[in-house]
Amino acid sequence: ARGLAIADGVVSVLAPGQGLLRYDLSGRPAVPPRVATPDLVALVPAEGGGLVGVGPGVLVRVDATGATTTVKTTVNDPTAVAQTADGRVVVGTAGGQVVVFDENLAQVRTIRGFIRVDELTASPRGADLPDEQVVVVDRAQSSATPVDIDDGSLKPALRAGNGATNATIDHFGRVSVANTRDGEIIGFFGSPLVMRFRYPVPDGPYAVDYDDTREVLWVSTTANNEVVAYDLSGGEPTEKRRFPAVAQPDSVVVDDRSGTVAVLSARTGELQLVGADASTDAATPGR
Repeated sequence: ARGLAIADGVVSVLAPGQGLLRYDLSGRPAVPPRVATPDLVALVPAEGGGLVGVGPGVLVRVDATGATTTVKTTVNDPTAVAQTADGRVVVGTAGGQVVVFDENLAQVRTIRGFIRVDELTASPRGADLPDEQVVVVDRAQSSATPVDIDDGSLKPALRAGNGATNATIDHFGRVSVANTRDGEIIGFFGSPLVMRFRYPVPDGPYAVDYDDTREVLWVSTTANNEVVAYDLSGGEPTEKRRFPAVAQPDSVVVDDRSGTVAVLSARTGELQLVGADASTDAATPGR
């Protein structure tokens, strides 16, 4: 979700020029605490309630208390970030590279072969896969491609329709990709990776995230400003819930513990929090 992440009940939002704003879902303070960071372009949750963020020339670790560790890098055009189950960090770039860092954030490898790297997923601990799997979504090629971050090799690329945009991964290791241009969600799984389903979702599916507790995939649709939940347990998605969202809902994350869904507007910057009981709060980061 790039500028939006959730870890251990705390929603973190990148506020340009203001660092990181953290909203504790248990209290939801009117004025969220700020964490000073360099300019970042993407966030990802890390184990222990922390986060990893990437920006031009920097990687930042934020622990559960808000303490930060910043490491300088040579990556000046980052677009995406993911953390593997063993603590390594992978960064995507606008130039089509995947840069691998070890658990101490030391750069160890650069993998080439893409036009752009727009999204990265990394299989979580306990996934139903034989090995760690990192998947690259390249919007320019509308593809999903596994990469071996140990030896730098690319596995066979799979077509993700004609307009892949964003992706998420669940605790099984299934990768769900929004194919915005064709109006569908595409599911991939396995080693080797194969397409498991294509399901029509009208009105411009864009942001996606998975609730590992309630086993539903949340999808934002930007043409009508809604967010929809789909049950994937039957092999083909089944709609379970939907609600009206903020304008241009380009980022969505869900808290596995409470079921609260956080939606960030790309137009107004407004953050919407929708509880599992359908209660709604809204805030404008930085105000």
